[in-house]
Amino acid sequence: MLIPPNFSITSKILFLISKIDALRLYFSSFNLPKEIKNKIQRASYLKSSLYSARIEGNPLAPEEFDTGESNHKQEIFNILSAIKHLESQPSGRSVARQLILNLHQKILNQKTGFRQDMSAIYNQAGEVVYLPPPPSQIISLIDRLIIYIDQPTDFPLISGLIAHLIFEKIHPFLDGNGRTGRLLINAVLKAKNYDFGLIVPYEEYLDNHKSDYYHYLDVGLKQTEDYLLFMLEAIYNQAEKIKQEIANEHESNNKIYLPPRQNEIYLIIKEHKIISFNFLKRRFLKIPPRTLHYDLKKLVEKNLIVKIGKTRGCFYQFLILYK
Repeated sequence: MLIPPNFSITSKILFLISKIDALRLYFSSFNLPKEIKNKIQRASYLKSSLYSARIEGNPLAPEEFDTGESNHKQEIFNILSAIKHLESQPSGRSVARQLILNLHQKILNQKTGFRQDMSAIYNQAGEVVYLPPPPSQIISLIDRLIIYIDQPTDFPLISGLIAHLIFEKIHPFLDGNGRTGRLLINAVLKAKNYDFGLIVPYEEYLDNHKSDYYHYLDVGLKQTEDYLLFMLEAIYNQAEKIKQEIANEHESNNKIYLPPRQNEIYLIIKEHKIISFNFLKRRFLKIPPRTLHYDLKKLVEKNLIVKIGKTRGCFYQFLILYK
């Protein structure tokens, strides 16, 4: 088996990498409150685990998770345990054979090892579509894969995706290869210090395009550029979803909640940018001036508007910072 396979970094591949890099920089530079970041991270952990299990046939959908059968939920919890184990590892540390074994053991929730028997990959019709290497070659192939992963690169994403492809072709375990191999992508990115700051659950995209995923894995050694484009699209698509979640949470976190009359005053000042007290008084003929002064004072205290001047001829200006 050729490790890595022959392939080129095409302009389309570079374009997708650049878009993913831009999102990664956006995540790392966005000063998100800790509680919101943790909320998004928890949801991403669960998505990554659940959809990785669904790719392998677990029937649970996100909305069924709380009421699903315990054995189906346990499979998801096992993957979640493996993700958290990987996240606990120091960044920049080389991917070792033992890490792969540890992830696999957590995924199956039992002590495991590389297969000792021949195996095969079947299609839905029960036909053999791929014969992996014999057990006698597994350790040497895994070690060659680790040597490839350790090589310096300008494209950590490519290293991670190629590692996943080769791992699936080695098929080193009797069960759990897909779940472990997908986590290997994250392990490679962590080893390369390629950090999104948040886990990107690209498994959701793979599950929604499962037949394409299996197709590109099947032809990946010969049509490697096509495989890379598909997987990069999966990561980009899910990273964009994370960006939208961050934007929604940020908007929600910065919504202004005011009593009805104060909110109306605020919106008037926001529309006109700057107004006098007399202008406002004409808009609220039935409200005593003292009450309006109180409302304006509260808006100033909340840094939503600024008072210009100290006499009766003062003005109130909308703070552009809060638009």
